Amino acid sequence: MINQKSIAVLPFDNLSSDPENEYFSDGMTEEIINALSKVEGLQVTARTSSFLFKNKKEDVRHIGNKLGVSTVLEGSIRKSGDRVRITSQLIRTDNGFHIWSENFDRNLTDIFDLQDEISLLIAEKIRETFGHLEINEHLVSPSTQNIKAYEVFLKGTYHFKRKDFDDIQLALKLFEEAVTLDPNYAEAYAYMGETYIHLSGFNLLTPEEGFKNARKSAEKAIEINKEEARAYKVIANVDLFYDWKWDESIAAYNMAIKYGMASDNDFISYYYIFIQKDYELAISIAKETVSKDPLHAITHWQLGLCYYFAQQFQPALEAFKASIRLDENFAESMRWAGLVYACLGDFENAFDYVNMALNKMQGQGLANIDRLSIRILSGEKENVIEDIENLNTPDPCDKAQLYSLLKMPEKAVPLLKKGFETRSTMLVTLKHYWIWDNIREDLGFKEVVKAMNFGDQKTHKPHQQTSQLVPVNNYGLTEGDIEQIMTALNEAMNHEEYVTDHELSLRKLAELINLHPNKLSWVLNDQMGKNFNEFINEHRLTLFQHKAKDPANSHFSILGLAYESGFSSKSVFNDFFKKKMGTTPKVWMKQ
Repeated sequence: MINQKSIAVLPFDNLSSDPENEYFSDGMTEEIINALSKVEGLQVTARTSSFLFKNKKEDVRHIGNKLGVSTVLEGSIRKSGDRVRITSQLIRTDNGFHIWSENFDRNLTDIFDLQDEISLLIAEKIRETFGHLEINEHLVSPSTQNIKAYEVFLKGTYHFKRKDFDDIQLALKLFEEAVTLDPNYAEAYAYMGETYIHLSGFNLLTPEEGFKNARKSAEKAIEINKEEARAYKVIANVDLFYDWKWDESIAAYNMAIKYGMASDNDFISYYYIFIQKDYELAISIAKETVSKDPLHAITHWQLGLCYYFAQQFQPALEAFKASIRLDENFAESMRWAGLVYACLGDFENAFDYVNMALNKMQGQGLANIDRLSIRILSGEKENVIEDIENLNTPDPCDKAQLYSLLKMPEKAVPLLKKGFETRSTMLVTLKHYWIWDNIREDLGFKEVVKAMNFGDQKTHKPHQQTSQLVPVNNYGLTEGDIEQIMTALNEAMNHEEYVTDHELSLRKLAELINLHPNKLSWVLNDQMGKNFNEFINEHRLTLFQHKAKDPANSHFSILGLAYESGFSSKSVFNDFFKKKMGTTPKVWMKQ
């Protein structure tokens, strides 16, 4: 069942004369996604799934079904010099009707205020239509006062999101340029830190270069802005995978969550798996990520990894195959599917999938290790040992895991010790990854595990699902307060000019009765059992019926009377009338 308080922000069309401005329209789209993600209780589809519809003219009703959302925001951006024009529409996915649309013409210097205005308007319209949300006064804060630095930063994030060899290197250069233009640009420093980690993952930097520079950049970001969430996420990953500071890593993660980072990022799944061995929780987090980002191959791949490390091979295979269906060129899921098939004893499919991965990766990468793993699992030994000896791999722990499968601790442990010296990220897996079980009782292996100082980690607080984050407080309102608010609402609705005001919004009504919009939204939905639109349209329907029975209004058409009663949309009037009266306005008028 679709969560009614949900939205997908589709990539804004770039209508600028310069196609190079694509980075700007993509960046604006992502900024609005990030802003809306701050609204507790609002399900926002992740960027990766939304961006699969870039440059595709697909019916929003189909998009809603694919993404599992009730609303879609679409629009366009035209950037010319220091002027920006944005056109946007919020559309229901059940019937394709427009909830709201507006055009904005602003100076580029007002870009952060514009992002905030658009995001707040969208959140308000969803709240008015579908139910209570707690919305802060602002959703976007300026990240820099230097607009040139901001434009360069957006170019950097544009290439960062693409995550291939060339783009990730270009992204680093652009982030460096941004902080040169504005030395106090905390968010750019945080992205620099994450970029360094990716460069290390691509073997473009050594772990020492990558992780140390990542920490340095993140610490600089926090020095500038102690609430820079992404910087804490970077430090959490450095602490976990390089410095092996287990308590510090989860503390940094908690700070990232505190300051707005999504609580289902991949770090916490790996922490639960490798440090706490809480597979059930890791899987539930990965499932929630899939629900937010259902069309992204990587989210299904990450779910598959959680199942794989938990030795739940059948669901792991299903997740990897789902990932491949979404991206037929995603070699990572192919190679992991090959490993799963081997664990299930289906070696024909195992070799087929790992060979597909090797073909996609042009014979490079970890799929070569996987092919050797499959040969070992199939029962081969002598020829495999010779091939392992001839294997050239930058991480000694890659060979160590193969020797572990072969039950050869005398070969595996020296490689693990070498990995300890070079800070191999694989050592994080020593405590609980089943691939080490064959050598776990070896004294040398135990020495390495002891040196890692895993200790007995305290159980991290349970991960909160999105559905648990919906505010349940009553804003300190007593029964007497609630009764007074309802009285004030009824008195306001006795004023016909309020009921017929086509611009009346929840926020405007709250101002009329001197109440905070969040409190009014809660009272309407929680205490009166109706959203704002239902509340106001009921009064407009009553007014319509009163006007329709008045002979003085006989010269009005049905739609004319509806408009005079406050309805501004034919479809909204007809749908609401039929829902409440069980018949059409025309039939009712005859009766």
